[in-house]
Amino acid sequence: MFWKRFYNLCLRCGKRPNPIGKEIGLSSGIISKWKNGGIPNGETLMKLAKYFDVSVDYLLGLSPYIKINGDLVAMENSDLELKNQISENISKLNNEGLTKVAEYSKDLVDSHNYEQQ
Repeated sequence: MFWKRFYNLCLRCGKRPNPIGKEIGLSSGIISKWKNGGIPNGETLMKLAKYFDVSVDYLLGLSPYIKINGDLVAMENSDLELKNQISENISKLNNEGLTKVAEYSKDLVDSHNYEQQ
């Protein structure tokens, strides 16, 4: 849970995890440990929470909320996470599957019920 949230917060900032780690004084080895399931110590969690303006509870998966423009927003199924999931799934499809996804997504957009606001 920690890695997924940390990685998505990095993407929201438009940066990769290692440069962010470097900005707050961490080695790339520490970042690799997190990617493989490790969890930062308390001091590092506090640095990350401050950097991203989120709670330690959010980083640890104990809360689904982050602040966006001062408002608490549940991020369990954020647009970014959903788009990443869709992109990952699409990358596994053959041409027939891609055709079906293209047709289905066009139908959704054409229905005007699912356009982004």
